[in-house]
Formats: sequence, C-alpha cells, structure tokens
Amino acid sequence: MNYREVRASEPQSRWESWMRAFLKVGRFVLLLLVVPVVYVLCDNPMDTQNAMRTKLEQLKGQRDALQADRDKLLRRMEWIKSDNDYLELAARDRLHLQKEGEYVLRF
Repeated sequence: MNYREVRASEPQSRWESWMRAFLKVGRFVLLLLVVPVVYVLCDNPMDTQNAMRTKLEQLKGQRDALQADRDKLLRRMEWIKSDNDYLELAARDRLHLQKEGEYVLRF
C-alpha cells in the first residue's frame, strides 16, 4: 500500500479534489440517513401501542352499545310487524290515542 504525505503547499490533482468533495457529500448523506434511524430506535413503541389499545377498547365499547341498540330496534320492528297487542299499547301509550267511547284519565 502506497502512502503519500500531501502538504498544503503542493498543488492537488483534479482527481484528489473531486474525491475530497465526494467524501464531504458522502458524509453529509450518511448523516442524513443516520438521524432518522436514531430517531426510530429511540422512539418508544410502547406509548404508541398503549394508545392504540386504549382506542381499541373505546371502539369495542361503542360497538357493543350500537349492537345493543340495533338488537332493541330489531325486536321492536318484529313486534310492530307481528304483535297487534304491542301496536295497541304503543298507540295508547306514546300517541295518546283511545278507542271510541273510551275515556282516558292521565295523572
């Protein structure tokens, strides 16, 4: 391996100046690549995972509430389609209707 000492007073060849510029650019690019890697390695994934688990539990609670509402509405729809007693009760209770000749006292 040839080793040559270069003094500042000696003129540099064109190849050496290009190589120095290339090395400077290479160092800069390497620094740009190292910074995101360090950030990703230092980032705590447990915080993100815990936040996602909390959100999942909230969404499961919302899902369960919506399913309960859906089931209630489906039962009600079935009663409306098939049960005349339910229709009569709903008309009397919610719509304040009465049959002819019937008196309703509300307190």
